[in-house]
Amino acid sequence: MSHNTNCIIAHHIVAEFKAFKETYDRYLDRMDDLVCLLDEDSEIRKKAGFLAVGTDYVTQFTLSGSNVVSAIEAMLKKEEA
Repeated sequence: MSHNTNCIIAHHIVAEFKAFKETYDRYLDRMDDLVCLLDEDSEIRKKAGFLAVGTDYVTQFTLSGSNVVSAIEAMLKKEEA
């Protein structure tokens, strides 16, 4: 594969991850808002709360992924200079 093709694909990888992260951040914000609207002693709130707070692994993935994306962006900037 050519260098140029690799750079184009890398830009797509970065864009896809950023779109995923933006969607995930929006999900967390919206789910937190929705769960908080439920009655505090509701059984549904107790169950649904997991969907807002049981996301540790995904959050860790997005943090680590953000570091990887930053490294890829730095590599692309260096190669495209």
